[in-house]
Amino acid sequence: MKNYLDHAITLTLLALLMLISLSYLPVNLSPGGFTMRTMDIFSDVRADAALPFEQTEQAGGPSYDTTYYSTSDTVGWASMDSSARAMAYRVDTADYGRIIEDYTYGQHGLARFFSGIDSVKNGRSVRVAWYGDSFVEGDILIGDLRDTLQALWGGRGVGFVPVTSEVAQFRRTIKHQFGGWNTFSIVKKNVPRPPVGINGYACQPSGIARLSYEGTSGFARTRNWTDVRLFYSSASAATFTWKINGDPVSDELLDGGNTIVRQWKWPGNGGSATTFSASFPQTDSLLVYGAALEGGPGFYIDNFSVRGNSGGALCLLKPEVTRAFTRFRPYDLVVLQVGLNAVTNNLNNITWYESELDKTVRHLKNCFPGVQILIISVGDRGGKNGEELGTMKSVYAISEMQRTLARRHGVLFFDMFHGMGGTNSIIRMAAQRPRLANTDYTHLTHDGGRIVGLMLADLFVRERIRCSQK
Repeated sequence: MKNYLDHAITLTLLALLMLISLSYLPVNLSPGGFTMRTMDIFSDVRADAALPFEQTEQAGGPSYDTTYYSTSDTVGWASMDSSARAMAYRVDTADYGRIIEDYTYGQHGLARFFSGIDSVKNGRSVRVAWYGDSFVEGDILIGDLRDTLQALWGGRGVGFVPVTSEVAQFRRTIKHQFGGWNTFSIVKKNVPRPPVGINGYACQPSGIARLSYEGTSGFARTRNWTDVRLFYSSASAATFTWKINGDPVSDELLDGGNTIVRQWKWPGNGGSATTFSASFPQTDSLLVYGAALEGGPGFYIDNFSVRGNSGGALCLLKPEVTRAFTRFRPYDLVVLQVGLNAVTNNLNNITWYESELDKTVRHLKNCFPGVQILIISVGDRGGKNGEELGTMKSVYAISEMQRTLARRHGVLFFDMFHGMGGTNSIIRMAAQRPRLANTDYTHLTHDGGRIVGLMLADLFVRERIRCSQK
């Protein structure tokens, strides 16, 4: 029997593109005197939807009209001190969680990113480095965001994947197995560690080490790939074995030397892979940082989540190592999404945390010179306030502090707290059936991650339209 699955997927994507296009037609459009009905494919996942993203409370303080700092001003943005720069551009509080707030000079912070998207048709790939905490581990949220934007903008595969993972059994975008590794990370304190990779981890074989990746059917765009790469460093040459799909096992020599980061590439010759596995004998100087699974030009998000990361640990990334990675994998946007690990009900002074994140943003700018940074605020987190269950008190202060940092450093900002629905949104999500958040009132379920991921996909599509109109 003929398989029509590819035809069905193609028709589905074409229908999705048509519906998204219709969602952005002017409301009062009347071709030939015929009034078109308003259509919005994303109405159920917008931040102002009734449930679960019901806006219940905006941030305190005055409401500002949106004003732009004049790029023709003779004083110039660069000559302004940080406080003057921070006051140069304000966003109306009604737009919190509905737009990407652009605090860059001239408010053109996404221009390079969307220029790259427009160049995908010419063979270019656009990559996002997403530094997060447990809120996005296991590709929660990111999996649906990636899959949706790949359907629109091209690309196939999950991008960068780690060697080991605490959440391998939890992740739905890839089946990941491993064993026989010593793992070093930026959040293991007071432990001697080698230079870690761009994702904050480095793995060393202990005995015979192994790893394997297999595409899954959970997401349409992660089932197979045409490009497999390994990233490693080794003072001397090291042997390893690898296997693609059901092909015979191949033995190969990994080059050694003083190069900070090296890359091995599968000589696929245009073939398609659904599985990749490798094994490595114990070698003192070999460090393996991860792999990349991709399929042609398009859009990719590399999920660099680290459980327990409040942001400050990212300063342990060495700029020379990060820059070495970007020679193989250049990035067009760096996302910093942290904060959950600093939220409590007893945090009355966040000066220390503001200082920590201030250093982190400066450090990321040094690690990724010339690449735009998007700070995504902490989402809602619930807990007991006396006898009442509600949003933890420090959520408000931390999210607003992160906005202040974005303005201070002249970067992009998205208010995830208000994007989720503001006060008590995580509690409302946990009350839904099926649950959209876990009853720790901190983390999303896969169902909740899908809703937030689609909300962010809609956000990026709308920002692309806004950017094209400037």
